[in-house]
Amino acid sequence: MNRNQRTVLRNVLAYRPEYYGIPMTTLLALIASGSSFLILIRLFGPYAVIAVPIYIIIIRAKTRNTIVAWVHGILPVRVARPKIVRSGDRTIIDVQGTTAVVARLNTAYDNHPESFSAISSFITGILDSGFNVTAYSIPHAADRADVLPNLSGKVYYTTYLLLWHQEKKDKNLIGSTGNLLMGDDRSGLTFSIGDDDIELIGSLFPGKKMNPRNNYISGERNISIFSLVDSEKDIFPSYCEALEISDINTAIKFSARRMEKKALVRTAAAKIADLTFELGQRSSRKENTEYLRSVMRSAEILSNESRKENPDVFTCGLDFLVMNNTPYGLTREISKLDRGLKIAGMKVKNVSFRAGRSVQNFFDLSKENIPYPMDLPSIGSFFPAYFSTEESAGIFLGINEYTGKPIYLDYFSHTSYNFIVTGETGSGKSYFAKIFSRRVYRERYSKLMILDPLNEYHCADYGDACIEIDLYVFNETAIREDTDMRSPDVLIVKYDLVQAEKDARYGIAIAEAISKFMSRVDGRKTILLDEANMVLRNDDALRIVENTVRHSRHFETSVFIITQSISDIKLGMTIEENSVHRFFFRSAMSADEIRRYIPEEDDVRKLAGGKNRNFSECYYAYGDKYMKLLITGEDDS
Repeated sequence: MNRNQRTVLRNVLAYRPEYYGIPMTTLLALIASGSSFLILIRLFGPYAVIAVPIYIIIIRAKTRNTIVAWVHGILPVRVARPKIVRSGDRTIIDVQGTTAVVARLNTAYDNHPESFSAISSFITGILDSGFNVTAYSIPHAADRADVLPNLSGKVYYTTYLLLWHQEKKDKNLIGSTGNLLMGDDRSGLTFSIGDDDIELIGSLFPGKKMNPRNNYISGERNISIFSLVDSEKDIFPSYCEALEISDINTAIKFSARRMEKKALVRTAAAKIADLTFELGQRSSRKENTEYLRSVMRSAEILSNESRKENPDVFTCGLDFLVMNNTPYGLTREISKLDRGLKIAGMKVKNVSFRAGRSVQNFFDLSKENIPYPMDLPSIGSFFPAYFSTEESAGIFLGINEYTGKPIYLDYFSHTSYNFIVTGETGSGKSYFAKIFSRRVYRERYSKLMILDPLNEYHCADYGDACIEIDLYVFNETAIREDTDMRSPDVLIVKYDLVQAEKDARYGIAIAEAISKFMSRVDGRKTILLDEANMVLRNDDALRIVENTVRHSRHFETSVFIITQSISDIKLGMTIEENSVHRFFFRSAMSADEIRRYIPEEDDVRKLAGGKNRNFSECYYAYGDKYMKLLITGEDDS
C-alpha cells in the first residue's frame, strides 16, 4: 500500500453503475416490474393496473424512502443504556450484546503534519493488533467554563475507544489488551476510566423512548443521524477542526473492522468491471468521467491490497449524531454540520428517516449505517482523534485560529519558563506583551519586572501594587546589601531608548538589573525585556543575560525577551536553547530562517494585526509543535 497517497479512498460501495445513463438498479427494477406487469395482464386482464402503484414505489427511491420512514415511524425508538462494569484495572462495556474494553484516547494535536502522522501511526498500530475498534467522540462543556469566560460556550470532545473482537463475548478480551502499545504524550491510550468518564459515556445513550419525525427523532433531546457516504479530500484531518470552530453539539462514531479477503476480492472485481464498462460508454459520448476515474483509482488500490495474504482494508463507518433541545436549534446545528463537512470535502447523508434502524446502528459496535471500505491512511485521516484538549490552567494567550479554542499557558509547569517574541515594528509584539503582563498581574500568577525603554507601560494599567522606577536608581538601590528586595507585584523600570542606543553602558545596566531582580526577589518572577536588541548586541551584557536565562529555572524566573529580529536571538544561542516558548509576529523572515520552527508554507509575512489595531496574529511554537494564535485584549477591562 502506498502510505504517501495524497487523497483518501473514495467509497466504492457508494458508486452505483449506470447503463447508458440509466442507473442499473432502476433498469433492473424496470425490467422486473415490466415483466411481472405483462404476466399480470395475461392473468388478470385490465385489473392488472391495480399493481401500478407498487411498481412506482419499487422504481422511485424517494417514494421508497417515504414508505420506509412511515413504517419505521409506527414504532417508537428505544436504545437500552449500556452495562459498564470494572474488572480489575479495565472497564468493560456491554452494548446490545457486544462486549468491549473501554480506553480513553489522549492526543496532543496542533494542526501540524508531524502530529497527524504520529497520531495516525498510533491508531493504525491499534488496528494492526487485531482488535476491531469503535470510537465515540462525545461533546461536553469545559470543566472550568464557570470561572474562565473564554471557555464558556465552547464544545470540547473526549474520544473513547471500544476494543472488541468479532466473537461478541471473547473471554480473552481483557488479557489481549495488555499487548497494546500505550503511546506517549502526543498520542496514547489510558485504561484508567473514572466515574466522570462513565457518566459521560452513559449520557450519550438515550435511555428513554424516542419518536420518529420527518427527518429527525424526538425525545428528551432531538437528534438527527448523518453518515459519511463519500469523500474527496487530502489525507489530512479537517472535519474535526470544522466541528470545533462551529461549536457543533454532535457526537461522532467511527467504527473499523477488518474486511474479509473474499469479500474484498469480490467487491473490488465487481466495481472495476462496472466502472470499466461505464467509462467506455461515457468516453464514447464525450462526457465528464472525472468522478468515475477517481472511484476507479480507489477500486484498483483495494484490488491490489486484496492480493496480499492479510490485506489492510477495513469496513468502516463514520456517523454524526446531531443533538439539540428544540427542533429549530437542531436545524441550525445541522446547517453548521453540513457547511463544515462540505468544506472538509465530505459528503454525508441524513439517515434519520430509517429511525430505529439508524439509531440502533449508531449504538451497535458491530454495525455501520453506511459501509465505507478504507485503507489505513484513510482511517488515520477520518479517525476522530484530532480535537483540542481543554486547557484551563495558567495565563490566557489567545485563540487558536485552527480550532477557535482559547489557549492557556501555565509556563511555570514546563521544562523551560522562558519566552522569545520576535516581529517587525508595528506587528503587535508589544501589544501582546502588554496584555500578557496585565493578565499575569490580574491572576497574581507571578511578580513582574518590565524593562520599558519607550514609556509604554504604566502603573495605571496594573493597580496599587506597582512601582515605576528609573533604571539607574533601581541598580543603585538594589546593590546595597541592606536593601529590602521584597518587590511589589509589578516593577516598571524606565530608561531612555535613544540614550541607551548611544551609550553601551546601558546594555550592561539593563542586564545587571535583570540579574539582581532574579536572584534577590523570592517567589515566581516574570521579566519582560522589551527592545532587547540593544542588550543582545552588547557582548558584556549578552553574557549576563545568557547566564540569567540559563539559571532562570533555579530562581523560579521567566525571562520574556522581545526583539525585532530572530537574528538577535541567534547572537545568544544559550537564550534560544533555554527558551521553549517562541512567538513569531509579522516579519520579513526568510523561508530558511522560519523553517526551523514552523513549516515553510506558513508565511509570517502575511500575519495580520498590530499597530493601531486591537488584535494581532502570531505563530506560537513550542517544542516540535506550533499553532497560529489570534491575540486580543477583549477580556481586559
